[in-house]
Amino acid sequence: MNVNLPQYVAGGDIHAGDRVRYGEKSAVIAYVSDGDTGEFSSGYADYFGSEAGIMLRDDDGEHTFLPEPNEELEFVSR
Repeated sequence: MNVNLPQYVAGGDIHAGDRVRYGEKSAVIAYVSDGDTGEFSSGYADYFGSEAGIMLRDDDGEHTFLPEPNEELEFVSR
């Protein structure tokens, strides 16, 4: 399957499970979707078919939805 998922502004594909920094917070990519296909962390498969974008789950359990990546979203590790 050829998936056209978003990329970090600095380069590289965004994947579910990636550790990231968003602003001052550490987070994990809960899901990333192009609107038709995507990658989903455990417990997030119900988001299949959701609008295109990126769902972050920070270390406090809070969720942030980004319709597209921006310069505040920084890759930390995979």
